[in-house]
Amino acid sequence: MIRLDEVSPYTDQYFINSRIACEKADNGVRVVYQVFQRSQALLCGVRQVMQLLGQASSEVEVYGLEDGSLIAPKESVLHIVGPVAELFELETVYLGLLSRMTRVATNVRAAVEAANGKRILFFPARFDIPEAQEYDGYAAKVGGAAGASTAAEAGAFAARALGTMPHALIAAFKGNTVKASLALAEALPQEPIWALVDFENDSVRTSVEVFRAFQERGLKLSGVRLDTGQDVIDQSLLRLGIDKPGVNIELVREVRRGLDEAGGQEVRIAASGGFTVDRILEFEAARAPVNAYGVGEFFFTGSTPFTSDIVAYFEAGQLVPCAKVGRQYQKNPRFKRLK
Repeated sequence: MIRLDEVSPYTDQYFINSRIACEKADNGVRVVYQVFQRSQALLCGVRQVMQLLGQASSEVEVYGLEDGSLIAPKESVLHIVGPVAELFELETVYLGLLSRMTRVATNVRAAVEAANGKRILFFPARFDIPEAQEYDGYAAKVGGAAGASTAAEAGAFAARALGTMPHALIAAFKGNTVKASLALAEALPQEPIWALVDFENDSVRTSVEVFRAFQERGLKLSGVRLDTGQDVIDQSLLRLGIDKPGVNIELVREVRRGLDEAGGQEVRIAASGGFTVDRILEFEAARAPVNAYGVGEFFFTGSTPFTSDIVAYFEAGQLVPCAKVGRQYQKNPRFKRLK
């Protein structure tokens, strides 16, 4: 949580200059800030904004929508009321929180809806700075993800971080996926083990080998994860004369067939590697036997920039509209008093 006394280094300098100008002119006018954005979106970040605004004086009031609200283009999401000099320096920070977290939550919700009840795993931590992870994890939860891959993100879920295994672990066992998977099971006996099966680019064979190795030792293999490179064709498909690269519907079906024939009907399949809403929709339309989708970079795509404007001030207790042309004061009947 950002404290009020920590805001200045993160705010645009012209807001600092504006505060100084109003204080010098003894201008303590009470104003209404109105916050909106221009897309159909899933609102997120209000909780963190209120942690910031909650530290403001009792003269500051906030009315608005709550996280998880579906919002329309240009719909007001917050009205912040208070002395102008007290509010100037907060704008950059609360807009940044809303813009980033709404973008992530909106993307996650789109993936969740596309997946038809399949689990969406939030795996984009490596694509941005670590300091953003707690915010992103909360946005992922609001969006409906099943869990996240780092402890910082998973804190929002009040749960442990989720994961399968990296290619690096297999490499550490000299490219032997079976040995790497068994080592993981031995080291973490209470953890569900999901084997990553594309290291040797023969996902059906590797899936079956890992399953049988676990079966022989009385261990449970929870699932396998497919992560074939987008420019690589799996050997399982080449043997069938199929030349489709990456993780595709045919590959998932072949892995499912191979596991079922080996007696591994309960072993689940996770698909990862460049998944977007369109790819998830394609897999679901084809009824691909996927149990979970691991999605990463897509969650940081697009933009939902928020804008904040002074749209009115108070004089003798009366509200006086005062806004840039095109940014007039708009009531929102869905608002609640937040502070």
